[in-house]
Amino acid sequence: MDEALAQFIEDLAVFFEESGLPRIAGRILGLLLVCDPPHRSAGELAEQLGVSAGSVSTMTRVLLSAGLIERVGVPSERATHYRLKDDGFERTFELRIAGLDGFSTLAERGLRLLARDGDARTRRLRTLTALYAFWERELPLLLARWREQRRALFGEEDDR
Repeated sequence: MDEALAQFIEDLAVFFEESGLPRIAGRILGLLLVCDPPHRSAGELAEQLGVSAGSVSTMTRVLLSAGLIERVGVPSERATHYRLKDDGFERTFELRIAGLDGFSTLAERGLRLLARDGDARTRRLRTLTALYAFWERELPLLLARWREQRRALFGEEDDR
């Protein structure tokens, strides 16, 4: 792998790390974004990224359970390979949208606890509750617009 591509993968890893993923998981995602063919075995991931097989094993489990990658079989090879799921990032986004409701429920509970107070605490909670309500309402619409644009750009059918 050339130095510029390795640096690009590392830059992606830092980006994903800042989003909450471990750096090695970000490096795996980065490599799977740019590799050709679009899959790698655990051994290839470890070798190409210069990390231990144990790290790859742990991080592929994290990425599998997050729905970002999937296992694939490759004819004439015994090793399991991994590739990005076509809709992995969209599905992750959907899960984050669904998680907004959990916060809204907590914030509303806080508002009920502070209902008799008209102070800054109530205002902060009301502001945050309104923000999350806005996200809950608008983000699904934004995701739907993205899917329309994706189909227009790439001619992909939505399988849902």
